[in-house]
Amino acid sequence: SALNFFRILYIYTRLVRGCVFTVVSAFMSSNSLQELLAEVKAYPDGTDLLITALYTAVDHFRRGSICTPFPSEVFPPVTTTGNKDFPAVKRALDALPPVHVLLSDEALAKLPPQALDLLKWLLLNPARQRRFARMSLEDLIRQLRERGGDLAWLHQALSGQKAPSYILQAQTTNAQASFTRSAIAYHGTRMENLHSIIHTGLRSMSGTRLQRNGANFGSGIYLSTRYDTALSFCEPYATWHRSRFGTKQRALLVCEVDMEKCKHVEEAGSGDAQIPETYLLVSSSDGVRLLYVLLYCDARHPPRSLRINPCTVIIVLYIVFLLGKALIEMLKRPRYY
Repeated sequence: SALNFFRILYIYTRLVRGCVFTVVSAFMSSNSLQELLAEVKAYPDGTDLLITALYTAVDHFRRGSICTPFPSEVFPPVTTTGNKDFPAVKRALDALPPVHVLLSDEALAKLPPQALDLLKWLLLNPARQRRFARMSLEDLIRQLRERGGDLAWLHQALSGQKAPSYILQAQTTNAQASFTRSAIAYHGTRMENLHSIIHTGLRSMSGTRLQRNGANFGSGIYLSTRYDTALSFCEPYATWHRSRFGTKQRALLVCEVDMEKCKHVEEAGSGDAQIPETYLLVSSSDGVRLLYVLLYCDARHPPRSLRINPCTVIIVLYIVFLLGKALIEMLKRPRYY
């Protein structure tokens, strides 16, 4: 009898513990969804940028080396090979709807578990949280003027195809000490590198297998004080197909540079090559801070109007006439039964 009593007590305790765990998990899940929803609503364009950057890195043929950080907490390595599970990440990203659809509890709750966990990893990780808010060109001009940036390039940007389609400002959650002597500079990059740059900062890839351009003036992070020079290093690349910014984008980074950590190179390499005045070569990543991301989206060409060539019309009418005449002649022939 006593043994049965303890068995019943044990089972009852397990049931109570299970119910408490279920209630706590549901409460935490609800709080997490609310936190995620608040983040998406506060930074819809930033959310789109983060998803697009990750998608482009995962979809690129160099993903093994450029997709850093990787969401290994959500997608553990493949059991058989130990490699990163890029296909699973790609499937989760493909399951995400456009950002404007995610602005409700119902839409977030309907996401597949891995897609939801990936979104939380991307937006809510306090150690790696990156936020971007969309801003106007007028606000960019005002803020750069306050920082003492060279605004001559804005006349070119406003007058032609060099104008950015979208401008997103990087918002830091932690206060950073200002540089003693700083300058505004620009860095053109490929879209597939944007995910790593956003989360880990600009880094020197000179002399590594990730180097994509020459290092004629030594190793370091290359930037330019000329907008058009940096823009020439941007190349359009196909991105997330549900992005509000378009499916083919280029990215130009506006940065603040610590002039105390710039290399002053008089000569480098062979010959008399000197670093140009418009180039800045920064020795370490902590000497560069990302301020703004300028996105350039290939404009969708308007549908071509239907243009009728008179010669084409005459030829078509003549062919129709010949076919009609041949049909009439065939019908006129006597038939023998």
